[in-house]
Amino acid sequence: MDLPGDVLYGDVILRLSGNREAIIENYKGILLYTDEEIAIACKKVTLRMCGRNLHIQYFSGSDMKVTGSIEAITYVSNGDLCC
Repeated sequence: MDLPGDVLYGDVILRLSGNREAIIENYKGILLYTDEEIAIACKKVTLRMCGRNLHIQYFSGSDMKVTGSIEAITYVSNGDLCC
C-alpha cells in the first residue's frame, strides 16, 4: 500500500500561493517570529521563511497561514545549525 509521506513519515506539507501566502501543515511549533523571518519546527526539519512584512494570520494544532512577501524558503535538518 502506498501511503503519502505526510501520513507515513509525518512530513511537513507546504502550499504556496505565489510569494504572498503559505499554508503549512504537520508542524510542531514556532521557533522564531519576526516580520522578516519565521522559523517553524517540523518533525524532521526546521522550515525557515524569510521576506518582508511576514505575518502568521492564523495557526491551529494542524496548520498555519503565513502572509507577506515571501522571498526565500529553506529547510534545515533538525540538529543542523541554520545558515
